Amino acid sequence: MAARSDGKDAAFRWLVLATIVATYGLIVVGGIVRATGSGDACPDWPRCHGELIPPLERDVLIEFSHRLLASLVGVLVLATAFGAWRWQRHNPIVRWGSLATVGLVGAQVVLGGVTVLSDLPSSMVMAHLALASMILAVLIGVAFAALPALDVERRPEAARAASFRNIALVSALATLALMLSGSYVSGSGAGLAFRDWPLFDGSLMPEGGRLAMIHATHRFLAGAVGLLLAFVAVRAWQWGYRPAVAMSSVAFVLYVAQAMVGAANIWTLLQPAASGAHLALAVLLWAALVSMTLHMQRALPAGARRGRPVTAPAPGPTRAAVPAQEAR
Repeated sequence: MAARSDGKDAAFRWLVLATIVATYGLIVVGGIVRATGSGDACPDWPRCHGELIPPLERDVLIEFSHRLLASLVGVLVLATAFGAWRWQRHNPIVRWGSLATVGLVGAQVVLGGVTVLSDLPSSMVMAHLALASMILAVLIGVAFAALPALDVERRPEAARAASFRNIALVSALATLALMLSGSYVSGSGAGLAFRDWPLFDGSLMPEGGRLAMIHATHRFLAGAVGLLLAFVAVRAWQWGYRPAVAMSSVAFVLYVAQAMVGAANIWTLLQPAASGAHLALAVLLWAALVSMTLHMQRALPAGARRGRPVTAPAPGPTRAAVPAQEAR
């Protein structure tokens, strides 16, 4: 019976992993849709040019593939919720987290339709990315909640783990803000407000109107996030806890790669390949930081997870402290 339960738990974890990968792919394809200007290729929704099978044109196929992948994600999310309520009844975080994902996906479908029908305003495109990022984060949370508990001897010191969890969470939220600002830059048409990098048309400080300020704000925020991630990596190396060192190092490498691809967006005048890669790395960085935060949360003792301080039990009387008469 235990072996059957273990098999179902393993199958459920693989299902969640497949859903996470498909959701990541959907976000990246959505970025390609935006980078290629294919968002209006299917002007109606849920059909495309009034048909279920669209015309065989590049932009139409890019947009339609995004819709098909969205349908696959919807099916996987429903399957995850079904599996959670059938096989994870002992785990309320998994059950309710999977159910929350169903609600978020439903909201995303509605928002996606509104975005298309409202002619892709920059604020709606940004909200679409924000909601997609939240779906990915909740799915990662479900995956971590479905893992077996860490062995006691593998847990780090609680106070340090809680502190590192907090800075990892701040880093994740800052990265999300950076992603959304980049989405707004793209949606508002400010991507080429400056034609060089890292300078602003040859100057250290930006000058210009609204689009220039939107673009410059994104660059300054990117610099702040880079400093924050460098700080997180240094803290991890000073601590020496191997999972923290590995995760923070991966996050910093992803950030550097994303920054270089961001520069390539300007150098190549917003070629779709560079724009798509920029979003792909940004979402991967977001997923890595969410995972790091959740791992630190999972590494805490149960009391510390609920916000209660963890203290060592008071030592009881030793054998030597017992009076001789009582000992006899």
